[in-house]
Amino acid sequence: MLDINPDEFIVSLVRIRLLNGVPTMLERSTFNELVGRMLFDFDTDSGSITDFLTSRGVEFTSMRHVLDAVAADETDAEALRVATGAPLLRERRTSLDRSGRPFEYSDDRYRPDLVTFSITNALTSDARTLASCENNRSRNNI
Repeated sequence: MLDINPDEFIVSLVRIRLLNGVPTMLERSTFNELVGRMLFDFDTDSGSITDFLTSRGVEFTSMRHVLDAVAADETDAEALRVATGAPLLRERRTSLDRSGRPFEYSDDRYRPDLVTFSITNALTSDARTLASCENNRSRNNI
């Protein structure tokens, strides 16, 4: 997940996110030491970890998301005020820096009665695609 050695330090945090005072998400995040130690200066009740880290120069160049459904375990149930075994939406996210190295892994649980996910895909420029097009143009004298 974080591609670290067994002797490297990590920073882990668990927090409950609220919407209008109602527990909505249980966030379990793990960071490599370089990024994670920045969080020692962050009030976790003050807002977005991503916004805070970005303001400190951390580049979230890309993120991989895996979404699925899981049954609430005892920790999830207590934190989110649902029954053990209740269905939850789970997002597993890996954040990568410019070099493609992961620096954050998060396993978040959401109450599906309070949260929905919306995914929008957009066409983007991919250097590999552009290079391939240029090569084809050169070969075809376009």
